Amino acid sequence: MAMFLMGCAMGASSQSALNDTISLESVSIYSTRPVAGTLSGYKVHRIDSLALMEKAGVSLSELLTENSPIFVKTYGRGATATVSFRGTSSSHTRVLWNGIRINSPMSGEVDFSLIPLYFADDVNILYGQASMAYGSGGLGGLVSIDSNPDWSKRYGLKLYQSVGDFQTYSTAIHGGYGTNTLRGQTRFFRETSQNNFTYRNTAKIGKPTEVQKNADYTKHGIMQELYFRPRANSMISAKLWFTQTDRGIPKLMSGFSHDEVNRQENQNFNAVVAWQSYRENGNWKLSSGLSLLSLSYQLQKLSAEGNRLPVLDSHSDAWSWYNTLGYDREVLNWLTLGFQADANLHWVESNEEVLSTAIACKQNQLGIRTFIHAKPMERLSLSLLAGEEAYDNRTTPIMASLSAQYLFLPQKNLMAKAGLARNFHYPTLNDLYWQPGGNPNLKPEEGITGEAGISYTAIPFGSRVNIEVSAFSSEINHWIMWLPHLKGYWEPVNIEKVKARGLEGNISLSLSPGRFKLRFLGNYSYTRSTVEDAGGVLRAEAKGRQLPFIPIHSAGVSTNIQLRNYRLAYSFTHFSERFTTTSNNPNSIRPLYPYYMNNISLGYDLRVRSSLLGFQLRVDNLFDESYQTILWRPMPGRNFSLLVRLEI
Repeated sequence: MAMFLMGCAMGASSQSALNDTISLESVSIYSTRPVAGTLSGYKVHRIDSLALMEKAGVSLSELLTENSPIFVKTYGRGATATVSFRGTSSSHTRVLWNGIRINSPMSGEVDFSLIPLYFADDVNILYGQASMAYGSGGLGGLVSIDSNPDWSKRYGLKLYQSVGDFQTYSTAIHGGYGTNTLRGQTRFFRETSQNNFTYRNTAKIGKPTEVQKNADYTKHGIMQELYFRPRANSMISAKLWFTQTDRGIPKLMSGFSHDEVNRQENQNFNAVVAWQSYRENGNWKLSSGLSLLSLSYQLQKLSAEGNRLPVLDSHSDAWSWYNTLGYDREVLNWLTLGFQADANLHWVESNEEVLSTAIACKQNQLGIRTFIHAKPMERLSLSLLAGEEAYDNRTTPIMASLSAQYLFLPQKNLMAKAGLARNFHYPTLNDLYWQPGGNPNLKPEEGITGEAGISYTAIPFGSRVNIEVSAFSSEINHWIMWLPHLKGYWEPVNIEKVKARGLEGNISLSLSPGRFKLRFLGNYSYTRSTVEDAGGVLRAEAKGRQLPFIPIHSAGVSTNIQLRNYRLAYSFTHFSERFTTTSNNPNSIRPLYPYYMNNISLGYDLRVRSSLLGFQLRVDNLFDESYQTILWRPMPGRNFSLLVRLEI
């Protein structure tokens, strides 16, 4: 159990973008052109600025739940939250912060509950093979988070104050200052909550109403950014981000012991220095970044005398150093060539004081990727990417991606996309060296992915409509799964073959007649992810069954309406039944039932010259549904929050 908790917590330690004109304020963004934006045939979804503003005050996990078909697996309100999509696991989701990877080298995961939207200006979702533009490992995809300077204002200040149910309070400050060549930005946030909501305990006879205990949390963080533009076509930036979280881990709904106290503390520090240059002879980008993740976990039992006795007391530190050099050039008016090279170092140390166990290990990573983007015809674009990586002295299979897009109707922007890719995911340091249970003989996961889709964009009567439908199929060999060992601990093994396939549909609509503005976003995903060949490590009944915690159906709707100074936002999300065992047998451990989540908010903005005072009342879980995303981890019922925003 200790290994499971730590493994889950170590992350704490679309082209269908909504390019509409709906906004509540003018925004000036200076950002790098991502490699994925250079290539064709990829599915990339950019979360629009209105959605980011409406969700200010929450974590990235909640934003993704309401604005994408990605499944967010959360251990409770304020607790660890990981994401997965297209039928893969959470360690198959790569996460970038301003160009550097922030996945834990131990678990391969990221705790999205620790990423406040106060610190994000731009969020992009890259599906499937699109993640390969930034390296291997993203068998499901990649989430990119960026902070950007606002060169349009010499000085600016934003203040946020939120109060909500369960004694939840949040404060944030965002200040910008500088000139046309030198600019700084400082951000700070602090959030506390007793998190003592009531819930129906469906694990007990009679389903009594209980109060969540030992679920309190405190989060605070700071981000400092500096930007320097010596010329109009180049920029140097330095960014620092530190967050600290202390939170309790409540007992399971099925637990009857009241004499245990679980606490977890995370400290995350990320820093990156980058240089970008755009010239006629090519575009260059050089960056170097550090990621330091620290996790402390304590499990204590209360003695008969009321004293706390330590049962587990573990501390883990992970240091990562990332270095990237990228270049691309348009050698002909229809042909662009480029490359990206990486050199990374990871060092990990973990100690358990009570059991007297410890591990210390390091890992070197080298990688290079080259890409070609060609447009041999006016309507046809082709992209080819190939690369290889080395982990210590062990090289990995060559990864490659071929994608294409064809514009059928330029007037209606009717476009077809298709791609085929070979990707891989190297075992994490937990997979290889965890004690007890690590398996240094694990093979890298290898995935062959194919996808195809069609998108349509129209601009009738001043509105904008975008529809996209995609199909995908991935065959992943040597899938890594942690299973219980006969000696009482868990160990990772290679499942010979897993197949993930499905359909995705997205629709967006925006219009703005006069002082009325409307934004609508809908998405649906059908996903089947099954074991095709267990390789003898799973029982026969697991073959052809849906993998645990992966919903077959997911759907969502998000609507934002603005009339003069008033704003109304509504979101609906649905996830179907999720199994908790590889056999999908409801008689062993029951599955997680489907749930339908409804959230609504009402806002009002008062403008006085260049200043703005905004109010937003939000109701989450509008119809007071009882649900879980992790077995026996309750989620809160209907709850309210009020956000006040001041911009100067």
